[in-house]
Amino acid sequence: MTVRRRFAQLAGASMLTQAIPMLIAPLLTRWYGAEALGHWALFVALAANLATIANARYEFAIVMPRRDGEAALVLQLALWIALAMGLLTAAGAGAWHLLMAQHARLGGRWVSLSQLDPWLLMLAPVVALAGMQQALSLWNNRQARIDVIAQARVLQQGVMAAAQALAALGGFASVAALVLSQSLAALLAPLWLLRRGARWRRATRLDQAGKSWHWRHLRRLAWRYKQFPLLNSPHAFVNAAQETLVLAMIAAWADAATAGYYALMVRLVKAPATLVGGALSEALLGELARDWQRGIDLRPRLLRGIRLLAMVALPGMVVLIAVGPALFGWLLGEDWATAGEYGRWIAPYVAAHFIAAPLTVTPMVTGRQRGALAFSLVGNALYVLPVALVLSSGGALTTALGAIAVLLPIYFAIYLAWLLRGSAPRPVAHGVPA
Repeated sequence: MTVRRRFAQLAGASMLTQAIPMLIAPLLTRWYGAEALGHWALFVALAANLATIANARYEFAIVMPRRDGEAALVLQLALWIALAMGLLTAAGAGAWHLLMAQHARLGGRWVSLSQLDPWLLMLAPVVALAGMQQALSLWNNRQARIDVIAQARVLQQGVMAAAQALAALGGFASVAALVLSQSLAALLAPLWLLRRGARWRRATRLDQAGKSWHWRHLRRLAWRYKQFPLLNSPHAFVNAAQETLVLAMIAAWADAATAGYYALMVRLVKAPATLVGGALSEALLGELARDWQRGIDLRPRLLRGIRLLAMVALPGMVVLIAVGPALFGWLLGEDWATAGEYGRWIAPYVAAHFIAAPLTVTPMVTGRQRGALAFSLVGNALYVLPVALVLSSGGALTTALGAIAVLLPIYFAIYLAWLLRGSAPRPVAHGVPA
């Protein structure tokens, strides 16, 4: 299956999965309010942050082996790690619960965060299930079962939206309803991938020596692809921690309602990046890996991607700057014009992120994950520090977002130039890149 066809299928599914929360957003803002949505946004951010390392990033190694049997073993490794991460998350949530029991030591600024405490225990199953979904999605990607991946994603978003709507209509519009709806949806997606996806157990070839050999083989594969947990996991975790830290700081130094305005704004303005970027990066990963193994120059493909993404991102930036507050107020309710004002200030960053995000899988293929991690640390610091410095000194959130809008586009331009320099073909010896 070609990149174009994979991208078309994944983009079609992403369009539906992004359309569902966008269509229900005007109802959620009226049913639940900014404060409840702010608490839920922090839960979602924490879950997404931990989900990025739920498999120690071994799920991306599933597309690397030449033989399906070895790839199936990598999948098993990723699933075991997801279970372990769920247990660790449960321990961390329990520790947080004990910390909140001593809330007086932390001061009043953490009152907004403490209200989420009872529901953080739901992070453990959500994170473990997210890890299962990620690993099974990459396995089905390898087997060209893009249709199953698409179905699982649409099912997940559809069930969550339906559950949230039913809870609100039944008079249970609360943080609990939002969190429990997400947990139900997180369960159904991996079950669908297991039921409808490619059968991975059939591909696994075990030695007659039995389970002891099997575990040795898993350890050998874990070592072979160690760059994923050692380099890519910190990279992904730091990237995801950006939004988690920002939401926590807004909730602590401002209030949960402000966090709700910011969180829904980010979700809506980044929806096109999630739609196009997620589908494009997933479709590109396997093709870039194959081209790199053959010694093919990746730069022409990357440059085409940059040009096409810029043609979409820049007009969107202009629209957001021009009519952001009016658009959000009309769509979500008059009070939500504040979210549109935040979107107006951060629009240049959103455009730059839209262009760069789909291409961040390239260092996984070219073996430059160490450099990508360094870039990630710098980029996330440039995003988080303005928020911390401005809000802690009593400044307005719009001031911090304006600083981000100046700093981050410059950062992304430097990062893309680095990606292109590292994508030139390597010398090939005996048919294998040196």
